[in-house]
Amino acid sequence: MGEGAGGAAGGATGLRVGTYNLYLGADLLLLLGDRTPAEIAANREEVRRQLEATAFPGRVDAVARLLVDQRLDLVGLQEVCRWEVDGALLWDFAELLTGALAGLGEPYDVVVADPTFSGSGTLELDGAPVRLGLTGSNAVLRRRGARVEVVSTSTGRFREALRLTAMGETELAIGRGWCAARCRVAGGGELVFATTHTEAHDEGSRDVQRDELVALLPGDGTPTVLVGDFNAPPDRVGMPAGLVDAWVAAGHGTEDPAGVTSGQAADLRNEESWLHQRIDYVWVRGLAVEECHRFGAEPEDRTGTGLWPSDHAGVAATVVMPTRQARK
Repeated sequence: MGEGAGGAAGGATGLRVGTYNLYLGADLLLLLGDRTPAEIAANREEVRRQLEATAFPGRVDAVARLLVDQRLDLVGLQEVCRWEVDGALLWDFAELLTGALAGLGEPYDVVVADPTFSGSGTLELDGAPVRLGLTGSNAVLRRRGARVEVVSTSTGRFREALRLTAMGETELAIGRGWCAARCRVAGGGELVFATTHTEAHDEGSRDVQRDELVALLPGDGTPTVLVGDFNAPPDRVGMPAGLVDAWVAAGHGTEDPAGVTSGQAADLRNEESWLHQRIDYVWVRGLAVEECHRFGAEPEDRTGTGLWPSDHAGVAATVVMPTRQARK
């Protein structure tokens, strides 16, 4: 089982870490790129339908239950969105999620977040045109009961950004980035935990962003956990050898179908799971992996109205770092 072998015994400290893409609520690719006026009008209506179907208040409790069940000490989230209608707040995913977690008796705090993409456009709601605004962020949440102290945080935007036409109105750059927390683990020293969401629609941009991020990771030997939606299957993700795929390290096959994490329907209403790609990862450096598994992919994880919690499944892992005494 390689680096994933072993447990938390014998002078080591286990830490529960994970990643989850919350899903912004619609397939916005329908509004990007060169489209005819008829296509734009039809696609705007479809995006409106998807947003109404997947409204985050209707699935936030299911997301919160998943995180509580996993009891992650640190979790990296992507597509943590803030939606506005005509400038007024509609949904704040971070506020709704932390409220739901607290309501379940397992409060989490957003220790760092960074908005990476934003945009706006006109849609028809109840027969009247409204201006929808979207801001999407990456975020790191810490469970309040965790034996982890956040020492410092950092954020960044990738220099590389894909440019596309949006809604036939204007050209925009799709911002992507990362955020990170340097943490002190009780009995286990320091580690860096980072989350990212690299480009989905262009492999060249995605690879440049990956390389930018890898170059920013600590080079001083600090144990590191890098999680996120990398928008690339295992044979294309291209991470350097020094970063270990926790899924594989825990003994799973690289292409194990039990590990696929992306692909539910845009309206989240498909009865059978459509997950078909493994593009969400937990990567580690300087840490052992005790176990790693997928979550949020079972029929019982859906809401009472049949919605999947997200169009992605999450990935959780237990990582093990030596205690101060063991490192001497």
